[in-house]
Amino acid sequence: MTGLAYAREALQDQILQAKAQSQVLSIQGLGSKDFYRALPLDREIKPLSTSELKGIINYEPTELFIQVASGTSLRQVEALLDAQGQCLPFEPPRLKLHAPDALDQGDATIGGMVASGLSGPARASVGGVRDFILGANLINGKAEHLVFGGQVMKNVAGYDVSRLLAGSMGTLGLITEVTLKVLPKTLGECSLKTQLSSDQALALMQKLGQRPLPLNASSWLASGSSTDAHGSSGKVDMVLRLKGAKAATQSALASIQSDLLASGLNSEVLSALEAQAHWDSLRDQTHSFLTTSTRVDASLWRISLPLKALKQGPPSFAIKALSEWFGALHWVWADAVQASAIQKEVLRLGGTLTLWRAAQGHEHDPALKGLSSGVEAHVMQLQNHLQRAFDPGGVFNTSRAHA
Repeated sequence: MTGLAYAREALQDQILQAKAQSQVLSIQGLGSKDFYRALPLDREIKPLSTSELKGIINYEPTELFIQVASGTSLRQVEALLDAQGQCLPFEPPRLKLHAPDALDQGDATIGGMVASGLSGPARASVGGVRDFILGANLINGKAEHLVFGGQVMKNVAGYDVSRLLAGSMGTLGLITEVTLKVLPKTLGECSLKTQLSSDQALALMQKLGQRPLPLNASSWLASGSSTDAHGSSGKVDMVLRLKGAKAATQSALASIQSDLLASGLNSEVLSALEAQAHWDSLRDQTHSFLTTSTRVDASLWRISLPLKALKQGPPSFAIKALSEWFGALHWVWADAVQASAIQKEVLRLGGTLTLWRAAQGHEHDPALKGLSSGVEAHVMQLQNHLQRAFDPGGVFNTSRAHA
């Protein structure tokens, strides 16, 4: 029996024991996302570690897939892919890169990447985590080891349960292995920076989105305000990233620069190091806007909107936001009163509002958590049915996926 098999059996024993004792278990990797949808304080919840589920199980560069144990660090997987000129194009957040040799101080794991369902700057153009999951193994609340999917898309028949795990926050069971689709790195890449109004930024994205351009990522933030957009001049610093074949990328760059110049807007091409630093800061949440607020009572909120809602123009909170995903994702600092007003606008636009980082001392404030957009009744009913099917005893019912 392999080391992974022993580790899996030990976890199954812990789950059976928790079920017999009516305990609730919270799955933990390396702690990089402990802050996200934090566990409630009013319940006794026991940790269940994936630390022994480590290693690359199968990697076939020519077949464009990798099979990994869930406790393996994301950084280790990306280093292996990079050596073969391949990548996870959805750019999952690695977080806590300030301690590259101290994984116990917090680092992303493959299991946590799937369970959180979070993606980086390229999400709007390449898809999210669930779009790259080919298969997954899971220990459910009855301690049964279940296998879903395969190593290629044609092996997936019926309802694709493995993709259902993306964003489940560990409430359906413990992911033991994941098979992911990988892609070759693109040969052409460049990032362009310009300054314009927020209205112009949104109009530009809608215009460029109608053309066959290799747009990969975008961001904009109020000019001259890295931590708080209040009192800005109304201008935003916008950065666009192009990725694709070298010729197509250079052609698109020249076309966009020409369009900007015709509108009286100047632009500059960032160096490779500047561009990498910018996109990494968004991906890994180290950008100064995302780490510091000038107000101690403000919390950081994550707002996701459908692109069709942006045809009405920028939402009112956009002037205070760091915007990504061609205008579909916004990061905003706001206290509870401001967030309540933002919530109404977000719901009107058909989007979602999520508490990302609570103000210090308010990490478990129910008033703040209550402002996060709820799930529609019919969707919640379906999720409840799924949770009862996977975990009838409530072993993983931590309330992290939804309140």
